Amino acid sequence: QVQVLPKRLDPRTYTGTSVIFFAVVNAIKVVPYAALGLFQRDVLMSAVILLPLAVIAVRIGAAIIRRMRPEIFYPFSYTMVALVGVKLVWDGLAGL
Repeated sequence: QVQVLPKRLDPRTYTGTSVIFFAVVNAIKVVPYAALGLFQRDVLMSAVILLPLAVIAVRIGAAIIRRMRPEIFYPFSYTMVALVGVKLVWDGLAGL
């Protein structure tokens, strides 16, 4: 979704598009994960236990996005992308 950031869409449009994109990608991953036997009972139970927390987090995030102005949203988004990039590089270097 980084390639869409420069288009400066309305924050709700950008976020909604990202949510749909990642929901589809994650839904597609279900079949291969199941075929590999990665859905074990303890993992599924953890997911069920954490589901209420996920619903709460989504609602809080949606409320924040509804109130956030684009002039705050975009610098925040770019900062988060940069931090994730630094973390990934750090993890990659640590694995060498």
